[in-house]
Amino acid sequence: MKIVKLIAGMRYFGLIPVIGLAIAACILFIKGGFDLVNLLIEVIVEIETRGTKGIIIVGFVEIIHFFLIGTILFLTSLGFYQLFFQVLPLPEWLKMNNIEDMELSLIGLTVVVLGVNFLSVIFEQKEINLAIYGIGYSLPMIALSYFIKVRSESKNHESTHPMVIEEIFSQAREPTQLPDKKRDRERGN
Repeated sequence: MKIVKLIAGMRYFGLIPVIGLAIAACILFIKGGFDLVNLLIEVIVEIETRGTKGIIIVGFVEIIHFFLIGTILFLTSLGFYQLFFQVLPLPEWLKMNNIEDMELSLIGLTVVVLGVNFLSVIFEQKEINLAIYGIGYSLPMIALSYFIKVRSESKNHESTHPMVIEEIFSQAREPTQLPDKKRDRERGN
């Protein structure tokens, strides 16, 4: 009995990633907010002295990057809480019932972050070979997108299995041999 209590109590270690990721997300949101306010002030004050629009775009893309990573951390924190403790009253798209839901959400957001990273590389005005960066960013994005597609299809396919298995078990529970009188009544005799 003590072992069962010990094992059940170990779920509280799940608070470590829940709290840690939530704090990290809040820090990134605050940092992104401060950077956004500073960039807006800078754009308004120095709008005529700015040489290129590319620098402004890179600034906004980098701020979006902070918010996206913060979102990933926050959603992961919520997912851990829902997996270890209880389901939260959240919109359906934020509910995570198992590790696979959390994994698919995290991978989807990772693809978006990779896309934003590549955008910031495009808008930086450096002498670089964009083809190499494009390949470097696109290959993981393609692989992760394919993974999401395959996992979603298998998840949708698996969602029909419990019904089939339940039907099999319910049929197995039915008596195979009925008493003679009951069998005769069902046959119409």
